[in-house]
Amino acid sequence: MLIYRSLTDADREDAARLDSYAFGSNPEPARFDPVIISQMRGLWDGATLAAQLRLIDIQVQSGFNGLRANGIASVASAPETRRRGYVAALLQHAAAELVAGGTALSVLYPFKRTFYGRYGWANYVERRVYSGPPERLAGFRLGPGRFVHAGPGQTDALIDELDGIYRAALRGRFGPIIRDADWWRQRVLRSYYAPESKPAYVAIWRDDAGNGRAYLIYNFKEEAGQNHLHCQESVAMDPTARAQLFAFMAGHQDQVARVRFRAPVDAPVNMLLPDPLECTVEPHFMLRILDVPLALEQYAFPPDLAGAFTLAVHDDWIASNNATFQVEFAGGAAQVTRLPDNPQAGISLDIRVLTQLYSRVVRPRSAAAFGMLTVADRSQLAIAERACAGLPPFVTDFF
Repeated sequence: MLIYRSLTDADREDAARLDSYAFGSNPEPARFDPVIISQMRGLWDGATLAAQLRLIDIQVQSGFNGLRANGIASVASAPETRRRGYVAALLQHAAAELVAGGTALSVLYPFKRTFYGRYGWANYVERRVYSGPPERLAGFRLGPGRFVHAGPGQTDALIDELDGIYRAALRGRFGPIIRDADWWRQRVLRSYYAPESKPAYVAIWRDDAGNGRAYLIYNFKEEAGQNHLHCQESVAMDPTARAQLFAFMAGHQDQVARVRFRAPVDAPVNMLLPDPLECTVEPHFMLRILDVPLALEQYAFPPDLAGAFTLAVHDDWIASNNATFQVEFAGGAAQVTRLPDNPQAGISLDIRVLTQLYSRVVRPRSAAAFGMLTVADRSQLAIAERACAGLPPFVTDFF
């Protein structure tokens, strides 16, 4: 008989052992403090802990508001319990718990994308990774204002200022995690998973009036015998502030062989440079809508959006989502009604595609053009296009 439950202090050693084997991190049982233990869920087959995960309550920024979500982390199972459906059962129990608690969105970083895609999680964040010699940024010059620097162990006093820049710079995008001071301290300014690693350096650019408008969080890493500047996070509120960040990186050309930083997929960084940097695209988090009506009704849509469409959703993992819904927009909100007998819908799509439209990584017209959804009523597609307007998602966090 399978039993799903929260872990307790008595499970600490078993949890640490399973985590250690799955991730090679060798954590001591003491690392599983009371907060972490309270977030852990396990699936037991008799007396055997067959699989476990961690549920982390988060809020993600959307185009117009913050959304309640949950981050799934530390999914682990022992080799002798793998390929028996335990992790799938654990995920399904966790999804049911989250929906019962009013959480409609699940975010995770996959060990294997096809595995989680099987259960309805979809890729929704892609990031451009730029790298190259810092002298390629030499066309940018430091202007009025100044940088304020903080080395390891000196960053706590800057958290409020960093958070203000972060929120303002990424406003309008889906996905950025809304951070509190502990999140900044433990997961941004220091590696949560490797507390023995070097804390990050921080550089904030303040304009002549003393207002912080951009920052970098970075470290130096040696690769192939050369020193590199790796930018964990670079955020700017406007073009002038962004130019200061590039000038800052260029100023390290006598110290490092290469710089590396990430940007949203729609940021035309190489269009600003006469000699482009190397650029790759990396997938990041996956997202799942656990409750279609709740997810749509919690989202703040454009205030002037009016109209309706019918949406036939296919979800072979969460039966309550496998239905046809009437979605009506007024005053920036959606009212969702489940329709009986699954009538002909204006738009038909898979739950994974709906997740990608919801997060703005794909627009409805593009999805239709690539055969990702079926359209029976083009006028309803136009309404969906307006409902899904906004900047592509961007997330710099990891958990």
